[in-house]
Amino acid sequence: MSFENSGTSPVVQTTHGKVQGTRMKGLYDNEFYVFDGIPYAAPPLGSLRFKEPQDLQPWTGIRDCSKPASNCLQVPSITNMVEGSEDCLYLNMTVKTLQSKKPLPLMVYIHGGLFIRGDPWRKTWGPDYFMEENVIHISIGYRLGLFGFLSFADPSLGIPGNAALKDIIKAFHWIKANARNFNGDPDRITIFGHSSGSMTVQMLLASPQTEGLFHKAILLAGFSMEVNTLPHLEYRLAKCLGYEGDNVDSQVLEFLLKADPVELVTADVFSPEEKAEGIRLSFKPTIERYATPNAVLLAEPKELLRTSWSNRIPIILGANTDEGLISIVGFKTNPKVLQGFRDNPERVLPAVLKSTCNSDQKREMGIKILEYFCQASGEQLSLDHFDAIKDIFTHAVFHSLYRMINSRLEYAQAPTYFYRFGFDSPDYNFYRIRYWGKELRGVDHADELGYIYVHPSTFKLDRSRPEFTTICRMISMLVHFAATSDPNSPLTKPFVDWKPLSSGPARMVLSIDEQLRFIPHTMPKLELFDQLFEQAGVPLF
Repeated sequence: MSFENSGTSPVVQTTHGKVQGTRMKGLYDNEFYVFDGIPYAAPPLGSLRFKEPQDLQPWTGIRDCSKPASNCLQVPSITNMVEGSEDCLYLNMTVKTLQSKKPLPLMVYIHGGLFIRGDPWRKTWGPDYFMEENVIHISIGYRLGLFGFLSFADPSLGIPGNAALKDIIKAFHWIKANARNFNGDPDRITIFGHSSGSMTVQMLLASPQTEGLFHKAILLAGFSMEVNTLPHLEYRLAKCLGYEGDNVDSQVLEFLLKADPVELVTADVFSPEEKAEGIRLSFKPTIERYATPNAVLLAEPKELLRTSWSNRIPIILGANTDEGLISIVGFKTNPKVLQGFRDNPERVLPAVLKSTCNSDQKREMGIKILEYFCQASGEQLSLDHFDAIKDIFTHAVFHSLYRMINSRLEYAQAPTYFYRFGFDSPDYNFYRIRYWGKELRGVDHADELGYIYVHPSTFKLDRSRPEFTTICRMISMLVHFAATSDPNSPLTKPFVDWKPLSSGPARMVLSIDEQLRFIPHTMPKLELFDQLFEQAGVPLF
């Protein structure tokens, strides 16, 4: 037996030393064990800043894992104040039971936040609902922004890029090695992520480095078939902080290693043109500059996915009905937002078209999309076009999702399950309410997370409410998939038969609303995006 004292403070032996957790009660009074802030790699400090993660040194004695460690250094959108630490390579485990007849499946969450913010801690993402089922929930802290995604072409510097993805892979090696110690099944590990966390999952599905580390994947509303790297980011970053030398990798790195971390994390690297185009992602996954033994991405994800090992594992993927709301925050109240679309029609383009086309092409394509959705462009655009512009961005999300679906249908031998989340609650869709208040209805980007996690805005629901039913259904489908590779759980099977996608003309989707329905998914306007990609010479998959 690998644990002692399974009362309120269980102690578990791991590969690196003993950890002590605590017993907790969830929002609905269910009980479970929590081990927060378990280190999985050496702190990436000093000369290890920007480097791939290094092995953790074992410890003696018992490590207290009853409280979370620090966030990765970042500037959260709510406070706009710097918080966190460079010492952030920790994971959190929440375990339903440390003893059972069969070991439990493990579900490992990769948080979102534009690759620059977000956290894996229970104050933001409490996995209480998961603990109604027999499962282990794990969330990983990894380096964000420039700390996780800086890269240099000079091989002598040892920073080819994607340190953050290597952090996550390092954590998976730890999870695989320690699963049994926490009553987990090392052969039933599911990776899942939301938004940029879902894009990260997609990158890891494409990488040869992850084979065998997980056995199924869930992608929630984040897809990117290309990395779309901005040029000379490292040099730009150094110049923002007062560097006066040339764009020589070794000199830029020397400067950045000495830079104050708070200045690093608050630097604005975007050019005026990029801001005008609405580019929001700076440091993020890249194609590594040269091959190394631990290289994660040496080609575009869409190329790697054609022959990836992950074509042999099942996945779930989907998005929300009004994903586009997040992209037009302020449209009704801040005149600059509407003016931005009038002056810069290329704002509406998918990222890969922004990074592959010249400025004339981008402008022409942006006008084409606006005319198609709004029957207007330039100064003709008005507040009356709110729904149409929202729909452009929703379509862009579903287009990137469809590209992943088409890749799977072409190359995968395992099932692909497609959902669309459309539960439009008046008071429980926390992200729509945060950005738009309660007057507007719809299902914004990240609204589904309130039905999976206990969030700071979460309140206890009466069990008769459809929101409570939706939480139970969401969790039971996700956990049943993690346990069996089939999302049709005993709770949902009586209502709907969620079948995997097949290569027929109609894409069938599980519509998750007050009712569960399995229906054709139709978005005819996606054809325009296909045409623009063809015009730009960008293969879809």
